[in-house]
Amino acid sequence: MLLNGIASRSFCVKNGVRQGGIISPILFCVYLDGLLVQLRNSGIGSYIGNFFVGALAYAGDLALLASSANAMRTLLKICDDNSQQYSIVFIAAKSACLLVESQHRRMQKPEFRVGGKLIDFVNGYVHLGHIISYCMDDKHDIS
Repeated sequence: MLLNGIASRSFCVKNGVRQGGIISPILFCVYLDGLLVQLRNSGIGSYIGNFFVGALAYAGDLALLASSANAMRTLLKICDDNSQQYSIVFIAAKSACLLVESQHRRMQKPEFRVGGKLIDFVNGYVHLGHIISYCMDDKHDIS
């Protein structure tokens, strides 16, 4: 790891952070920061104005947002490449794709993979306690 252009000597890490530990979400974000920077620097993903919102991460969760199938595949490839370099495991079975589509236009669902495994599609997904729905309503989240 580099800090102000200076690298520390290497050392062995024998275990990760404790799940539920008060500092665990912060340490996770520090560990994942390199991936988040790579995703932002790719220029691909979703933006609000000039603010990159294509990768949202907190406490072990990572949500990727993209406006096209090709953009999502590129973001997933960046994740796969980073996972090999930094020993991060993305598990397709614990992942989900949510396709938000217009009521007027139904789209064929593309295939997305992480770690070589197919990611399933869902109609709704809970992210940090909020239900995100494919039909762009919040009735399930409110109830």
